[in-house]
Amino acid sequence: MPAYHSSLMVPDTRMVGNMALLPIKTQFKGPARGDGMETDIVDEAIYYFKANVFFKNYEIKNEADRTLIYVTLYISECLKRLQKVSCSCLHRKMSAIQVILIKKWYE
Repeated sequence: MPAYHSSLMVPDTRMVGNMALLPIKTQFKGPARGDGMETDIVDEAIYYFKANVFFKNYEIKNEADRTLIYVTLYISECLKRLQKVSCSCLHRKMSAIQVILIKKWYE
């Protein structure tokens, strides 16, 4: 069974650093605002997360796949950090996520 690939790549998608600048559902203005989008790259990464993390090799077919991989890795890192928090209180878990947001996690 092959890995799931992103379906959000369209011919006029802008590229930034060899990655696709895909639309995100948001209320704020910006270069990646997806007005009227049913799903965005974050929704797609969450939807395919469980299936895609089990693959050892992942064939990158386009730049949207590369973006999907990075979002999947970020979700995985967040889940690992939340698992390390021994307390079940929401405040400590939110603090752990804020540390991930500030820190360079790719080092």
